[in-house]
Amino acid sequence: MKKYLSIITLVLICTVAFSGCGSSETPTSNSGTNASNELTIAALFDDSFLEEAVRRFEYMYDGRYTVTINRVGDFTSYTQIINTALMSGLGEDIISASHLAWQRLADAGRLVDLNSIIDLSQGEFYQNILDAYLYSGGRYVIPLGFNINAFRLGDSVITEVNPNRFSLEDVIALAHAYPDLDLIHSPMGMCTTTLAYRIFELYFNEFIDLANRTANVDNEKFVSLLEDVQSIADNLTFGTWGIATPVISETIFHNIIMNVNGIEDYTGFNIMTNSRGEGLVSARNHMAINANSQNQELAARFLQFLLSYEMQSSPEMWATPVNRNAAITGSSAMLESQRVLGFVPEGVDFETNLNLFNSLADRLTIAGTSDPFIGDFVRTEMTRFFDGEVTAEQAARNLQARLTTYLNE
Repeated sequence: MKKYLSIITLVLICTVAFSGCGSSETPTSNSGTNASNELTIAALFDDSFLEEAVRRFEYMYDGRYTVTINRVGDFTSYTQIINTALMSGLGEDIISASHLAWQRLADAGRLVDLNSIIDLSQGEFYQNILDAYLYSGGRYVIPLGFNINAFRLGDSVITEVNPNRFSLEDVIALAHAYPDLDLIHSPMGMCTTTLAYRIFELYFNEFIDLANRTANVDNEKFVSLLEDVQSIADNLTFGTWGIATPVISETIFHNIIMNVNGIEDYTGFNIMTNSRGEGLVSARNHMAINANSQNQELAARFLQFLLSYEMQSSPEMWATPVNRNAAITGSSAMLESQRVLGFVPEGVDFETNLNLFNSLADRLTIAGTSDPFIGDFVRTEMTRFFDGEVTAEQAARNLQARLTTYLNE
């Protein structure tokens, strides 16, 4: 991965001098509450994209504004610190919500509905990716980039798969037809629990109603999900890849570019869907604005800058940009740099790869929950089932009880 990042950096160097940015290791409990020329951001980890955006933003306004990124670096501490601050009327102006139960915060009135202050007409976006994060009619978070959790089917069965839908039902049908064949070769480090959880997220709204705080997992649908995944586990090869490669630059990035070298034809990649053909978004950096902030106008201006072609096409954007034109720029540069290095076989066509990628990206319309507690509850009970500790029915009952208690807290 570092190899690819360095290549992108060399190809897409920006030659503007920028001023420095402030930083702190711990989010402040009262930052962002008074209108000023200082904007504060709460982030979980170091983020070169945000740091570069701060430098460019401050430079663009000739230093009239100061942007400070406050970092924690620990999942549990971040969740506790940010939730406590927001519910107390404090907190940073801008919040990285990727690992927060942001829907609950939105229900509590702690996040700003961005629909009225962010202009999404200023560029061509993967609108389906942005809209996957709409909640109760509001746009409380905006993802800056995304990845595709893609895999390549075994060559023996690829012609039998619907290119627009590959659901659990389709996997089961192939498993029965080819009981001795490894069906899916996944580069995702996937285990049985990960596969089951990903399918759970594809049907998330059928299992959990966040707005009404209800869970519906103690039923045949959830039990069947566990049992079906268990029944096909022997037909899945996890964590192997061979020589399959990325498509276009960062555009498949993270999950497919990892542990591979070079670029080759993207034909044959697919994504898991639900029965309606809808795929799961794997987004990066869900950004929100604190409803307690007195700097909401400035915060919105900064978020708008994060979505701009200038920032989205920067080499620091290591996921697929939600700005389509920026994705094309980065992808084209990556392909050409790899071709110069001899890592692109003859016959690979950029436009074909781009169209294949977009055919997958345009099917991503479901956003999995960012709520760390829900994710932990579901994966824990699934793992207990796959480890043989409980039956599928017991796992469903246990999970129903845990979710019901949590959702009503």
